[in-house]
Amino acid sequence: MAPREVTVSPKTAMPKDYAFLKKGIQYKTLHSRRLTHEAGKTVYVVESNKKIIGIRVPKDILSRVHAQANETLAARKLATAKRDTATIRQAAAELDSQFSKIPEHDRELVLKHGFKKHSGRVGRTRMIPLSRKVPYAVIAHVRHRHTNYDRLLDSGMSRDAARKKIQKKLQDTLRQWGNKQGRRSSSK
Repeated sequence: MAPREVTVSPKTAMPKDYAFLKKGIQYKTLHSRRLTHEAGKTVYVVESNKKIIGIRVPKDILSRVHAQANETLAARKLATAKRDTATIRQAAAELDSQFSKIPEHDRELVLKHGFKKHSGRVGRTRMIPLSRKVPYAVIAHVRHRHTNYDRLLDSGMSRDAARKKIQKKLQDTLRQWGNKQGRRSSSK
């Protein structure tokens, strides 16, 4: 039986009847892997400088996955939009709960910026619960929009020193916006 997955370098010769799928499209990667495993064939994980850059899978499987991806694209986009809308709606409810006096303009900016899809920002992580993501997003917003934090960094001040310098303004703003845990939430 062939090994399920083998790590190779980009210089390793391409196996016969295999093709390369670049990392980045989760749908295609997941389906290519699953179908290759189901076919009892090996997935070759291509790694360069200890980073995965893609996979090599049988050409016929990759062709099938490309076709399925095209056929289901509209439905997947719709499902993603529904999930994103639900995520923003939940974040808005949590934001209103924790920061009941946040000005509307700031509320909209926190939701738009802190929860932007593919941004890598705290609002998009799955690693922490929403109840903690919201204050982190608000703290980042206050830090960058309502203090001189960025100017302090630009002047050469360390991140820790700049955060200490703006801490009082940050805590005061959080309390004004209705956060009763301003002191505890402002450490991130």
